[in-house]
Amino acid sequence: MSTKFRNLKNDLNDLEREVGGVDENSSSGSVTSGKTANYILLFAFLATLLFYTGTRISNFSFGLGDRFENVVNSMNQASPELLDGMGEWLVEMGYPEMTHEELQAWRDKGVTATKTSEFRDIGYTDITLEEVSMLDQAGVSTTFARYMNELGYELSIQDLLDLENAGVKAYFTSRMLDLGYTREQLTKETLIRLRKSNVTEDLAAQLKEERGALPTIEELIRYRISNQ
Repeated sequence: MSTKFRNLKNDLNDLEREVGGVDENSSSGSVTSGKTANYILLFAFLATLLFYTGTRISNFSFGLGDRFENVVNSMNQASPELLDGMGEWLVEMGYPEMTHEELQAWRDKGVTATKTSEFRDIGYTDITLEEVSMLDQAGVSTTFARYMNELGYELSIQDLLDLENAGVKAYFTSRMLDLGYTREQLTKETLIRLRKSNVTEDLAAQLKEERGALPTIEELIRYRISNQ
């Protein structure tokens, strides 16, 4: 029996001696007193049991949480072979040699050699590992950067971050170009304005069909604001 439950038993014995001493020669009122004592004992037992049990469950939960965190951290740790390959590839791309600890730290920030290489292939040949991390944290994918590049946009790292933060999608940009808008009309700032005004490519197509002409950017925004 654990120490906690031995303490529980001792506490209950002490309480029983305090409230259980009823005079056998007393009047019938002693029966009621005895029942009251039993209720008190039962209540004390349940309260004490809940306290000790709760403490044990709490300790178990904390221990389980620690073990789960250790498992997750272990899963996130790259193997030495993978880190070796990552380091060699980064060196080939012109980045300095790094220890396994440094490489793992970059991986924890979302940086991989594959992702870095893909951004460089798109045209961001001078991209830093810190910028790769910033793009990853913001949710900018290499796919988005590649599509925007294929649509004819020459965007800086900050441009990519601004467009992603505004929720601009490559699909929306492509559809607007298909409708007849030009890249000169659909600048980064204009794309962000359209997105923040909740202008969709379907709305632009609808107004073009209804009016028989392509609405201007300002007309799209004013129409959307007037028809919230």
